[in-house]
Amino acid sequence: MKAKSHPRPIWAIAAALILAATTSRADTLDLLKRYPTTMTSGDTSPNRARPWQFTEADLYRLSKFRLDVADLHIDIGAADLGIGHCTDGAVWAIILPRETGKLASPAATGEESIASVWLRFHPREIDRLFPPETVSAGGDTNLLTEMRVIAGAKFFSSWHAGMNAMIPPPEALTVDADTKEGVRRFFVVNTQAPSAEYIAAFENRAVRLASACTPALAAQAFDELWRAYNRDYAMFVLRPEVDWNKLRQEYRPKALAAKSAYEFAGVCAEMLKPLRDLHIWVTVAGNYVPAFNRPRFANANPQAENAILGGLNDIGSGVEWAVTADHIGYLAIYNWSHREVPVLCQEALEKMRKTRGLVVDVRLNGGGSEDLALEVAGRFLTNDFVYAYSQFRNGPKHTDLTPKLERTVTPRGPWRYNRPVVLLIGQKCMSSNESFVAMMSGDPDLASMGDHTCGSSGNPRMIHLPLDMSVSVPRWIDYLPRRHAPGRARVPAASA
Repeated sequence: MKAKSHPRPIWAIAAALILAATTSRADTLDLLKRYPTTMTSGDTSPNRARPWQFTEADLYRLSKFRLDVADLHIDIGAADLGIGHCTDGAVWAIILPRETGKLASPAATGEESIASVWLRFHPREIDRLFPPETVSAGGDTNLLTEMRVIAGAKFFSSWHAGMNAMIPPPEALTVDADTKEGVRRFFVVNTQAPSAEYIAAFENRAVRLASACTPALAAQAFDELWRAYNRDYAMFVLRPEVDWNKLRQEYRPKALAAKSAYEFAGVCAEMLKPLRDLHIWVTVAGNYVPAFNRPRFANANPQAENAILGGLNDIGSGVEWAVTADHIGYLAIYNWSHREVPVLCQEALEKMRKTRGLVVDVRLNGGGSEDLALEVAGRFLTNDFVYAYSQFRNGPKHTDLTPKLERTVTPRGPWRYNRPVVLLIGQKCMSSNESFVAMMSGDPDLASMGDHTCGSSGNPRMIHLPLDMSVSVPRWIDYLPRRHAPGRARVPAASA
């Protein structure tokens, strides 16, 4: 016998609707409350640019995203959202569509499929971009590394001072979309005008997609990486607290469970962080994956230098020079990466040959080729000079090291600068630039001023792994010339 059905009482239906509405509201998130701000205008001073952070707690689920400004139209369904934020609120966002994402603009004849969208905006605008009813918890944590990679690749495109965030005016918005066709669409947006200016120079600079990740490829890549460090990494003796075998046991299962090459690379980067080595870096599809880092204060302001000196001669490849009204020379060298740097420095020295003294500024120089640094330092020396010692791994045990090997700099012609020299240094000086600082200490006419240097050298070898991945393996321990111990170049307290 069939049971008789009874309609639900009206009070039950009303209660269900109220419960559903309450649950819906509870599930939504107000991002302005998550990232509060008191700012009402922009702040584009490089000196006040803010450091930002991005963690798993900054991942969210979007039900949809819409943007319509002038002729620029973006329509995305369900998506994952990442928010980068500073002490004054949210400063950037990354949107990765889970379903469809379409871009329409004058830059293309038809709609384009979106792979990712990068946004830079004023902190108070976050609720307008992402209304609370579209935001909820449940962002895919497997996408954390991929979002970090995109942020690392795109942060330098707008509103930045180094890796710190400047705050654009409330009406200013950067819309930077990579399409699935591999084209990058970059727009400078003014929401008040309204206008969306397309910048075609970015078209061929999309973030490359990584290879598909399988457990077999992940196992091969992880084991090659672990063995390379186990065999060649020199500085295990400086990190006795690091148990390399234990790290393998901890991180290998995580690496093999990775669902993407980005996630896999993120696991490897986490395994390498305990080595606390700034010369370790990881790339996937040519994009950097954040590994170990530590804050280093920049004690230089290129804009101020230009104003004080009354116009610098920028001769390219990161070399600038000037001569003051009282005949003091100034030579700034921002890298040792371009082969023409020594030639350009020699040209500048010729211009400053008759100056009363010289200021050599390498405060923002992060290194490059030590051979190029040797060519420039030699112009200031009277004798051969041992500027550093190094040790390499030479056996299977982590303590197997070569004797300390001398590294020597030699005077170079056609003439020596023999007047007083002040060398400006700071915490941004690292790698081959720290070697340059050590070389210059052999100049009898030199005084160093500024801050201590970074204290990081490595002579790394790059290894190329499956999944379109590369990792650096630092191979030496670097020692200062006089005390034969690892350390940082320092200046007298009176001149710091």
